[in-house]
Amino acid sequence: MSMINKSLPAYLQQMLEHQVVESKLTHDDELQGIMDRLTNLNDKVELLKSKIKQNRQKSDTTNQD
Repeated sequence: MSMINKSLPAYLQQMLEHQVVESKLTHDDELQGIMDRLTNLNDKVELLKSKIKQNRQKSDTTNQD
């Protein structure tokens, strides 16, 4: 499983899902809570990545003038 272009929370969520498929973990309330928090954290990470990209583009445009 490649982590290229994935945030750490998304990667951790993928690994937990894999463990459930492999029957090494049970999908219970505790795991669901963890998955929900990882989803929330990943959303925040993606938002920050987007803002950073926008700021870099603005900076590049400003520096070219």
